[in-house]
Amino acid sequence: MLSYCSWSKFGRDGEFVVAIYLNSCGWNVQLSRGSRGPADIIATRSSTKWLIQVKSSRKIPSLKGQELNRLREMAKSADGLPIVATVQPKETADAVSTEEVSVDSNEYTIQRGKDAGRRSESTAYGIFLYSLVDWKIVCP
Repeated sequence: MLSYCSWSKFGRDGEFVVAIYLNSCGWNVQLSRGSRGPADIIATRSSTKWLIQVKSSRKIPSLKGQELNRLREMAKSADGLPIVATVQPKETADAVSTEEVSVDSNEYTIQRGKDAGRRSESTAYGIFLYSLVDWKIVCP
C-alpha cells in the first residue's frame, strides 16, 4: 500500500511499485537516482536487459516523443530493450485493455489522502509493460 500527497511523490511511488513487481518476478532491479534520465528502472534477468520509463497517472498516461526517442537511444547503446511501464487506475486500464491482457494479474492498491485518519480513499491500479520496439505488451 502506498500513500502520496503530491504528483511527483505519486510518480516515484509508481516507480517503486513497478520495481517491486519486477523483483517479485525474478528480475534484478536498479532504480535511477533522481529519475532525470530516459530510464527510471534498469531490470536484468539472465542475458535480458530492460530500460524502463515509468508513467503513473490517474488517467491515460502521457508520453512525449522526445522522451521515447531518448529511451530508445539509451536502450540501443546499452544493448537492452526500451520499455514503457504504465501505472494507472484499474477502471482506466479496463477501458483501454484488450482481451490479451489480464488487468487483475498486476493489481496494486494505492492509498490516497494526506493522512490515514482524514478523508483517504484507495484505488486499484494496474501495471502494464509495453515494448517500444512494437508497442506490444510484454510479460515479465
